[in-house]
Amino acid sequence: MLFKDSKVNRTVLIVSAVVCCAALLTGALPAERTKKKTYVLGFDGADHKMVSRMMAEGKLPNLSKLAASGGYTPLLPTIPAQTPVSWSTFSTGLSPGRTQIFDFLKRDPKTYRPEFAVATEGVKPFLLGKKNRWVAAGGLGLLCFVAGFFLIRWPLKKTVLSLGLSVIPLLLGAWQGHRLGKQLPEEIPTVVNNRRGVPFWEAAGKKGIKAAVLHVPVTFPAVDYDNGKLVSGLGVPDVRGRIGTPSYYTSDPFFAPRNKNEFSVELIRLESNKGTIATEVFGPYNKLFKDPPVIKVPMKLTVLPDGARLRIEPEGSEPVVIKTGEWSPWVRFVFPFNSVVKLRGIGRFHLLSITPEIQLYLSPINFDPEKLPPSVKISSPGTWAASLSEKFGLFKTMGWSIDTWSMSEEVIDEKVFLEDVSFTVLQYRKMMEGILADEDLDLYVQIYEYTDRVGHVMWRLLDPEHPAYDAQKAAQYAISVERSYRQMDTIVGGVLEKLGKDDLLIVLSDHGFATWRRSVNYNTWLVENGFMALKGANEKQADLEMLFGQGEFWANVDWSKTKAYAMGLGEIYVNLEGREAKGVVSPGAEYEAVRAEIKKRLLELTDPKTGKKPVHGVYTREEVYGTYDAEVIPDIFVTNADGYRVAWQSSLGVVTPDLFEDNKQVWSGDHCSVDPAVVPGILFANRALPKDRTPGIADVPATLYKFMGVEPPEKLDGVPLF
Repeated sequence: MLFKDSKVNRTVLIVSAVVCCAALLTGALPAERTKKKTYVLGFDGADHKMVSRMMAEGKLPNLSKLAASGGYTPLLPTIPAQTPVSWSTFSTGLSPGRTQIFDFLKRDPKTYRPEFAVATEGVKPFLLGKKNRWVAAGGLGLLCFVAGFFLIRWPLKKTVLSLGLSVIPLLLGAWQGHRLGKQLPEEIPTVVNNRRGVPFWEAAGKKGIKAAVLHVPVTFPAVDYDNGKLVSGLGVPDVRGRIGTPSYYTSDPFFAPRNKNEFSVELIRLESNKGTIATEVFGPYNKLFKDPPVIKVPMKLTVLPDGARLRIEPEGSEPVVIKTGEWSPWVRFVFPFNSVVKLRGIGRFHLLSITPEIQLYLSPINFDPEKLPPSVKISSPGTWAASLSEKFGLFKTMGWSIDTWSMSEEVIDEKVFLEDVSFTVLQYRKMMEGILADEDLDLYVQIYEYTDRVGHVMWRLLDPEHPAYDAQKAAQYAISVERSYRQMDTIVGGVLEKLGKDDLLIVLSDHGFATWRRSVNYNTWLVENGFMALKGANEKQADLEMLFGQGEFWANVDWSKTKAYAMGLGEIYVNLEGREAKGVVSPGAEYEAVRAEIKKRLLELTDPKTGKKPVHGVYTREEVYGTYDAEVIPDIFVTNADGYRVAWQSSLGVVTPDLFEDNKQVWSGDHCSVDPAVVPGILFANRALPKDRTPGIADVPATLYKFMGVEPPEKLDGVPLF
């Protein structure tokens, strides 16, 4: 009893109850969280076989804990099993036939040229376009006229004379305005995301669900949506407008680039290996004014007297000094198109050697997240990228953020590559942990790419039968693949600690991995089997730079006698009359007969060196997609068996002398044209998962919609898993 007076007791109890209720409503007293949260972590290329083995060996304790509390299953990727294809289906719940993202590349049926499938580049007027200079001249001239009139009239006190004299500042202002206007571009580049469909986070945002989404592929340019934030992933270019263009500076006059897998490394030769050497940094292609074609920044390299350090001084940037084997901090570059228009980027140097020759690596130059050009929107809202950088430090904005090209060209080694991987993952983890700690979110989605990139260049060290296997390197670096998976387990563990009892955590990958020992060229096969005709020999190789530079493709193909051609990572197009510019195959019976014959013969194909069948499956677009745009989607999809992948040159339309080739490249593991059954991904959830079937990646967004209580904006191609 608190008081003897029972009325007082009742009053105290009532007041106490009211105070407690008010405190709970206002957050004055701690209360158990009742609003469920959704966490989705994606790890590009995390392989089901690898994860299962490591779990059985006790090497992935957090994932094992997650599987025990809920479920774990292989996850079937899309056909083809490619990063932009699978993640686009993950984002929207639609098949690739409906997202229209079915490969990294597509073809223009009117020209047969390959193009990037993810996005299309264009231009738009900047301000008033061609009128910029005249409007600037008129505006500044008028301003100078008015200002001049009042300044002159004040001492003279004569209006007519003041008007006459004010013509002088008018003319001067117009002249300066015209000069200023000429330095403004008439057009600026634009990018249109070709993915169709509404991402689940945008639909959730309309229902009041607060979300943050980081690094999901095919989300560039970033789209503003209700109650949400986003940083774009794969698809964001470097400042040169490329997937990524690293630079390699060397004083070695005999160095020759490998050019092994069709990607470009900018080679800059140095005139000396002593004292101060003048060179330059290659910046953006000049799409604003055309001249000069490339914007470059002068740079001085100075070998310091101790012979062990190099001072690096790009014009307009703070100088840095690094030793052999060291990375520089972020270096900020300023690329001036003229005195008014400048583009800012960030990059890091790594000094490989000074003696006997200077070898200096410069990473692809990313857009500076704090000073983005108006045409490059990598975050939603547009200011979020700068806010993240100010809070967590500069970060890579480029979609393919880990440099695999320099490894493939062998200008950097495994050690340098893995240092870059660690640097990149650490920054993205720091951002994730900070966002989750600081923001009250209902939905969090983040994709990590490093598991895929490590797999691509290190898989050869796991496979003694691979043509590029090196026992000495395997002893030192084969463990790097496992380490990347252990790092994945640590990241998952951090989120596990945050889960409430009603929260959902999903961990998935878009595909798995397989060894790539042998390449097969389907264009060569089409020629050998009479489906493609040539006018003569063509030994010219193709690379991705030809896509940007409008290079020549299909130089020696006789389209009047060609029934089919291959383009992309495992697709075949029928040279269809009325669709292709020089189509010869009639729609209907002949079209179906060509597809049936190609399918039959490809499934019979045998590699004479190994005695194995390189083709796992051949599918028509109707079989894999159901719904599709007949003008865009390929007619046939060819998937490879374990150990095989479509050749790089075949993906760019080249007919090579040999149908099969050993893959002796550093890029040694893959999935791009491999059958989904051979390279399943992973799916974990802290809920039970079905045991009677293998889910597909389209089932994940369907599950998320149901869990969040959001109605999908259109019919999905997957079904909820629980």
